Amino acid sequence: VVTMVKKIVEKWMVDESKPVVVEKYDKVAVKNGIDDLLRKTFTTKYNIDETFRTRDTRLAICSIACVFSAYACLYDFLYPFPDSKIVLGICSLSYFSITGLLYVWEWFVEKGTFFEGELNGGKIKVSSFIPRYSGEYTITGECPESSESVSYTKCISTWLDETGKILPDKIEKEADNLYSKLFKAKAQ
Repeated sequence: VVTMVKKIVEKWMVDESKPVVVEKYDKVAVKNGIDDLLRKTFTTKYNIDETFRTRDTRLAICSIACVFSAYACLYDFLYPFPDSKIVLGICSLSYFSITGLLYVWEWFVEKGTFFEGELNGGKIKVSSFIPRYSGEYTITGECPESSESVSYTKCISTWLDETGKILPDKIEKEADNLYSKLFKAKAQ
C-alpha cells in the first residue's frame, strides 16, 4: 500500500524543470497558471512566508456548514422523518445561511486573492481578476497595514507564447514590479 501511495504522489508531483503549458484560449487556466507562478516567485525569490488566513476562514465556514448537514443526516437516521422534521428544518436553514455567508466572504473579503504573505512584519496580499469576455488580466498588490495598493491591467498574451507556455521570466518581472512598489517604498 505504501509503495502504491508513493507512486501516486510521484506521478502527481510537479516537475520544476518543465514549463507551465496551458490552453491559451482557456482564460481560467491561464489565470490560474499565472497566479501559481507569481505565488511561486514570491515564496522562492523573496522568501515571503505564505499565510493562509482567508483560506483557513473559508475552510472553517465550510466545515461548520458540513457539521449542520451531517447532524441533520445522523438525526434523520436515528429518528426517521416525521420525528426529525423540526431538526431537519433548522439544520437546512442553518446550512443554507452559512453557505450564503460563504459567498459573501468570497465576494467581499477574498476578492480573488491568490497569495497572502508576510516578510519582516510587513504583509502583502495579491489578487487577480479577468473580466468575463475579456483577455485583460488585472493584478492588485496590497499592503493592508500601510494602505498601499498597486494595480495594473495587461493582456494575458503578455505572459504567453504561441504554444500556450507561460513565460516565467515575464512573470518574474511582474513580481519584481509588485515587490518593489509595495515593499521598497515602505522601507524608504
